[in-house]
Amino acid sequence: AARIMRALFEIALRRNWAGLAKLTLAFSNMVAHRIWRSQTPLRQFKNVPEVVARKLERKSDIEWDRYADLTPSDLGELVGVPKMGRVLHKLVNQFPRLDLSAHIQPITRSMLRVELTLVSAFQFDVNVHGYVQLFHILIEDVNGENVLHHEVFSLKMRSSEEENVLVFTVPILEPLPPSYFIRVISDRWLHSESVLPISFRNTILPAKFPPPTELLDLQPLPPSVVGEPALAKLF
Repeated sequence: AARIMRALFEIALRRNWAGLAKLTLAFSNMVAHRIWRSQTPLRQFKNVPEVVARKLERKSDIEWDRYADLTPSDLGELVGVPKMGRVLHKLVNQFPRLDLSAHIQPITRSMLRVELTLVSAFQFDVNVHGYVQLFHILIEDVNGENVLHHEVFSLKMRSSEEENVLVFTVPILEPLPPSYFIRVISDRWLHSESVLPISFRNTILPAKFPPPTELLDLQPLPPSVVGEPALAKLF
């Protein structure tokens, strides 16, 4: 089943279907980890007791993004097991997440240059993550329906604490939309996703039809000025 979902994910990417691509990738990881999307992301770690995982899932009022701001004592109090606070805090900090920033520059009226900076916001552990973590970078239109650009980013252990910069181009749609969205999704981890909107509010595009070069009033020269008879015959 995981292979079928992975194949559907590849098909959706080739067809530039953003919504279906995200859904099939999520289902592929759900089958691989044997968990549902509604369950706690910490179930993807092997050393989380079932009792603790169920207690975390009962705390549905706390969003997953807020877990990174909790202290070990807060997490221990959350599950009612103070001794698990440090363990949960370590696992939360090992969960793959990236911080994004981008700089855009219109090259032409129909092409946009994007410089994307990715910074690791988690503790890279070889025993948990291996030596490389893969992330899918999707550039979506304002409605989140079409994939305008896709590439795979490899976060390596030796460069996990450095800034990683990617440069690529995406088409500019007509009429100019209010924004695009950069979405970075982990290839193997559920709920590991970062989204960065790109606003075009203050973007100035080049002129649609650039003015032609002005014809200067110059005296034409004879072909003989080339100085080579064979070349002069070409004119």
